[in-house]
Amino acid sequence: MSSSPVYTKHSDFVQREVAGECILVPIRRKLAEANSIYVLNETGAAFWNSIDGIRSTLSIEQEIGDIYDVAMEQLHHDFETLLADLRMIGAIQEVPTHDGSAT
Repeated sequence: MSSSPVYTKHSDFVQREVAGECILVPIRRKLAEANSIYVLNETGAAFWNSIDGIRSTLSIEQEIGDIYDVAMEQLHHDFETLLADLRMIGAIQEVPTHDGSAT
């Protein structure tokens, strides 16, 4: 069985719902990032809400795929893009795993 990474949300980010939008706000930041907030679309918010430090990315993809009518290839591409963006801003971090489960 192949494993897929497990991510957890970084404690330096909080989520707020404003006018139906999911907004990520960095609460500890450098001066250069002082005006940074991140808005997730509906699918991005569903992925964000599923990142829990326990479930693998593959498990989350399958769960979201059951909710949305989208090709799994497109869903995988969108999730990988979101994960790359979230890693780049420091909103998530990979959890060390053993045999595909979080330790």
